[in-house]
Order: sequence, then structure tokens, then C-alpha cells
Amino acid sequence: MPPRRYPALIASVALLAFAAMGSAAAATTLRVATWNLGWHVSQAELGAWIAQCGRSYLRNPGTGTWEVAEPGSAGARVGWTILDGRPTLEGVDLAVMPPCGVYRSPSREGIAVTPAAWAKRNEQLARMLGRDVRADVVAFQEVSGTAAVREALGPAAADYDLCSFDGPYKIQRLAFAWKRSIGTPVEPCQVFRELSLPDLPPKDQVRPGLALTLQVGGQRLRFLTVHLKSACVSPLDRGRLDAVGRADEPCAILQRQIAPLEAIIESLPQGVDHVVVLGDFNRNLAHEAARVPGAEPVRSDGSTNLDSPRASGVLSRNLLLEVNDGQPAASRLTLLAAGCPGAPAVAAACDAARTRALDADERRRLSDRNGLGCRNAAGLVHILVSGSLADRIVSTAKIPLGNLGRALSARPPDHPEPLLAVSDHCPQVTEIRL
Repeated sequence: MPPRRYPALIASVALLAFAAMGSAAAATTLRVATWNLGWHVSQAELGAWIAQCGRSYLRNPGTGTWEVAEPGSAGARVGWTILDGRPTLEGVDLAVMPPCGVYRSPSREGIAVTPAAWAKRNEQLARMLGRDVRADVVAFQEVSGTAAVREALGPAAADYDLCSFDGPYKIQRLAFAWKRSIGTPVEPCQVFRELSLPDLPPKDQVRPGLALTLQVGGQRLRFLTVHLKSACVSPLDRGRLDAVGRADEPCAILQRQIAPLEAIIESLPQGVDHVVVLGDFNRNLAHEAARVPGAEPVRSDGSTNLDSPRASGVLSRNLLLEVNDGQPAASRLTLLAAGCPGAPAVAAACDAARTRALDADERRRLSDRNGLGCRNAAGLVHILVSGSLADRIVSTAKIPLGNLGRALSARPPDHPEPLLAVSDHCPQVTEIRL
């Protein structure tokens, strides 16, 4: 090459390097998390719950209901210790307070909640959110509202804006928290009431959806968080979605959530660049993606084309493929596979849970404090992203709880207060390059 061309070549290389540096500087890595905090309420709501569960109860053999009794009555038990099945206790309204049996020791003893133990739990939540989760945007499930989330965030709460639906619906509410420094809301958070199935009797109604739309740099992102009906997890554990049964059974109620969820997902891309759907689906979507036996993409009328409209009364066997049919194309979502840190056996069990039912040893390995530390370790919590983000995912992982996933009874005098688990779910975090 003639010498006179070197200055132009050097200038071109310098210009390309400068452009690359500018592009890297402009890039943003967004940390997005979802965490079910397990019946998390605010300090202001704590007193009524403690008072009610601290009362004595006698079981009415005729109705099966535990009725308030005088302390010391023969056969009476304190509310915290009544753990048989799903007991109904007089005055314990699960629409406004948690059940009394939320916290149990490793030996399955009921643990009485105290204000000091609850304050300690809030401190642990704040420390974990700040040190381990470190999210720019967090979707919470099973929180009673914005006050409960502020208390969980602790000193970092001042860095976040929040939205929830304080007051309406039952106490297991949804919420978003997002760092003010990362983006600004494009519109008020939107509540999707239709997902709660408002035509059902109040006792059977479930949680609505909640959406947040943020402007992050020059891009708009819409987040939807959900907490779907529980106890219909997978056909591999008797959770056959299209099983015919009573209308109030879990799978029948989850089946009814499919249509409104699909309509919501189809509407999400309007006016935004990217979509993130995350939360506690109470359904092993990975099993559905793998089309395990009992979750094939087929409807009760025999049709296998899930892109076509579903006639009234026709049941679907596969929630994920039914709601995520790519109609319209911009609504197509990608299910992210979350890795599990820790020993190879923990990671192996985590991977196996995506395609099959785990055996008892594998489940213990995941829930053990040396594994993930959370009782609901796999199959319920998911993050899905629009196609526009699918190749921008840096990482997706579960965050172990370790010892913080255990609840322990008080053992005076050395341990005068009980230790409450921060949650029975592990947080899940994904990093997105924008």
C-alpha cells in the first residue's frame, strides 16, 4: 500500500473505534426480577393478623370449622398451631390477612409470628434485594400493596417508584418497583381485572394482571406481571389442565384464565418496542414447551392448530402454546430458561425440572439450604420476553435463599424470637442488553 494512504486508513480505524466506544457507552444492561414474597403484608396490617391467629379455637365436628374458644378450653388450640390441610378458622379472612399456618419449622411445627420477627424478616428482605437481586425493575407477587413493598425494600425504597392496586382485590396483590434512575413511566400502571375472573363467586376469584410501561433511554418497554391460579402445576403431578371436574377446582379455574390472558398478551406490544411477561404462573411452562404427556398442543375438540380461534366451551391442554400463538406476530414471546447456581447436582436437578417430574431426592436437593433454599424451587416462576429481546438476554438465573428460606421456632433464652423465612419462592433475575 502506498505510504500516502496510511493517514486515511488510520483515520478510518479511529472513527470506527470511536463509534464502537460510543455504542458501548450508550448500551444499557437492565436487571429485571420477579419475586413472590409469600403473603407479605405491611407493618400496619400485622397487628390484626397476630391478634386473630393468637386466639384459641375448637373444631366444630359438624362443619369442620375452627371456632373461637376460651383459652384453656379442653381440646382448644392456638391458631398458629392449626395446620391440618387447609383449615378454616373463624375470623381469619384470607381476603384480608394471611393464613395462620404460613410459617412452619423443619419439623412442621406452626410458628407464631411476632412484631420483632417480622421486623427482622423485613431487614433480611431489604438486604437480599439490595445485595443479591439488585434489580432495576422488580415484579412482586403476594404483597398486600405499596406499603408492604416499601418496607421490604428498606433503605433503598427511596430509590424506587412503586405501583400496585392497594385496597381492591384480595390481599395477595401484585406490585412493581422500578429505579427512578433507569426510566420513567409512559402511562399509569394498568390493572387487568378480567384475569381475576370477576364473574366467579368472590371466594373463587383470583388475581388480576398488572402492567407497567417504562421509557428506558430511547426505548419503551411494557412489563406484565401475573399470579395465576395455584394447584394445577403440570400433568406430571396430576395437574391436567383440560381435566373435566367441578367448576371450582384449580385446573378448571386456570383453564378459564387462558382466554383473558391470551387477549392481554396480544395487546401488550401496542405502542412499545419490547415486552416482558413475568411472575408466578403456578404452572410449569417448561413442561408445556416440552409438550410432555398430558400437555400436548391439542384442544378438547381434537384440533391441534392453536393459532385458530377457540370456540366457547372448548378446553385447551397447553396454556403456554395457547396464549403464545404469535397472533399477532409482535406478541410472540420467548420463555427464558433460568439457571441454578451451586453444586453440579443442584444445576442438574434444575435443568431436569424443565422436562420431567423430579424425584424426592432431587426436590430436596433444590429446596435444601445448600441448594436454592426455597420450598417452591422450580416450575412456577417464569420470565418471557418478546422476540425483539430474545437475542439481547445476557443471563437468567434463580437467586438462592440459603438459610433465609428456613423458618425456625423461638428457643428461649438464647433465641427468644422465631426466625421467619423471607419467602417460599426464590427470586428470578434476567439481564437484558438494550
